[in-house]
Amino acid sequence: MQSTAVLCESGGFMAAYTDELVLTNINIIHVSKGMFGNTKGVKKHPLNQVKIVNGEAQAIMGKSSNGMPDLQIYFINGQLAFKFQSSDKKEIAKYVNEISKVLTGNISSQSSVANPFAIPGVENIAETLKDTFNVFKESFGIKPDGKAANQSVKVTKKCIGCMAPLTGAKGQSVRCRYCDTDQIL
Repeated sequence: MQSTAVLCESGGFMAAYTDELVLTNINIIHVSKGMFGNTKGVKKHPLNQVKIVNGEAQAIMGKSSNGMPDLQIYFINGQLAFKFQSSDKKEIAKYVNEISKVLTGNISSQSSVANPFAIPGVENIAETLKDTFNVFKESFGIKPDGKAANQSVKVTKKCIGCMAPLTGAKGQSVRCRYCDTDQIL
């Protein structure tokens, strides 16, 4: 992956959105550029130095000091934060997922769950409304979402107690194996 018009937050007081960010399967490469496009420096940050905690690569979408989204990468010996001039959360999520894929083989659960700009509880309200509409559809003999009404839907959610992943059939009561919290999927 490659992005232009990037700002490295460690760039100093006069930093501007002139840098490039390149992600390879081995390194994160930060090309520092001047105001006129001249290359001032190239820094390589090995991906194998990115921290992995509980199977999750520590590359996340965060908020910078001005409230804008940024890419935060936590290394064994420090951290980096990159802002994108477009403030594109999708581009940041791509970086988060690609770094996670290289390091763990999986996409990051951070990119879809831990969106710091989402309104808390909206996902739950949307899911409840969807279920309510499906009940009305079933009462009129319409199959919900084109699926057979008796078919169980497998879902994965986060534990409300400790945020551990939970998997099972939708509507099933489960107990978290980490914190023993009972909840409905």
